[in-house]
Amino acid sequence: MATPRVLAAILVLGWSGLGCKDSSSAPTSQPARTGTDLASLERMVNLPRRPVSVQWRKAIRGAPGIGPTDWEVLAVLEYSEAETQALLATLKPTDLPPPTLDDGGWLPAATRKSLAGARAYDASAFYRPPLQHGTVLHVPGTNTFVLSLFTM
Repeated sequence: MATPRVLAAILVLGWSGLGCKDSSSAPTSQPARTGTDLASLERMVNLPRRPVSVQWRKAIRGAPGIGPTDWEVLAVLEYSEAETQALLATLKPTDLPPPTLDDGGWLPAATRKSLAGARAYDASAFYRPPLQHGTVLHVPGTNTFVLSLFTM
């Protein structure tokens, strides 16, 4: 059994901060990573059809805390006309309106504006664990898709 003197020492160490790690200086979030290389994107998501070009952004989702931190990938995928039609033939439309994407200002204003008329599709063809939630949007009249996947 601990003596009163030992208990007092434990309390003093705890109150002084010597007995615990100070998390106030720990970073609360990491900056988003962006890229245009297909290989890096393919390590994060499954691409059922090969795009002509990609732009992607990987970011922390929400505030980091105890336990695993959720993250998300937002990607703009440009396909050829033939690949666009082939991809559309395999995707299942959803009845959901296009979601509001928290892109941190990364998407160009014109792309963000065009998403208002985009058609939402089930994104399960793009899932690669742990990214198993999200949607894929097709910008009407274009060969552009915007993929939004995240962990939970």
